[in-house]
Amino acid sequence: MIRPTRMRGFTLIEMLVAVAVVAIAMGAIITGLARYADNAARLREKTVALWVAHNRLTELELQRAWPDIGKSDGEVMMAGVKWKWFVEIKATPDPHLRRADIRVQPLKRKDDVMSLSAFFADTGRT
Repeated sequence: MIRPTRMRGFTLIEMLVAVAVVAIAMGAIITGLARYADNAARLREKTVALWVAHNRLTELELQRAWPDIGKSDGEVMMAGVKWKWFVEIKATPDPHLRRADIRVQPLKRKDDVMSLSAFFADTGRT
């Protein structure tokens, strides 16, 4: 007498559990990738803002005249984004030094992305 063999495989409950585990894992992977993309975009923005600040600092350093105490601002286009920069030149306790504080932000936003400070000496300037 031949016995019918029983088919082997996964039950419906086992398949549902496996699909649920895969769905949870995929959700975690997608969340991680989205966070990575946001961080990469923010890092790019901060890098370009630093370039804008360094360019403005270099322009100040290349001026023949010693920077006057006061505030100034301007706009510049870099990396396809219009940036707003603010420079404040301050006196220091040393009469031969001045401090420059540079802030940079995208024109479309009101919060600073980058700040940079430097000191200028009057040596070699008129």
